[in-house]
Amino acid sequence: MLTIEKLQSYGVNTKEGLARCLGKEAFFFRMLGLGLKNAAFDKLGENLAAGNLDEAFEQAHALKGVVGNLALTPIYNPLAEMTEMLRAKKDADYVAMYAPIKELRDKLVAEL
Repeated sequence: MLTIEKLQSYGVNTKEGLARCLGKEAFFFRMLGLGLKNAAFDKLGENLAAGNLDEAFEQAHALKGVVGNLALTPIYNPLAEMTEMLRAKKDADYVAMYAPIKELRDKLVAEL
């Protein structure tokens, strides 16, 4: 089961996330569930694997906003870096960059 303490152990800024949810823990966890289960995570992975970088940028940019609002720092930081690289159309192994993001996202979803 996911708890505030568990989120903190992953590096999530729970103080900020809770503040954005008016200090209501149940609401915060509800929003976490919605954000982490966002279909854009899967679409991002699919677009990266297919080399569809323009579409991947759109998904990454949207997810950056979602996870940023939830203060999911350990997902936000690498996702923000990926978003800017995609925006600049830099050559990179985006699938490898996405792997740890997906791994943590999947782990958090499993614990919800």
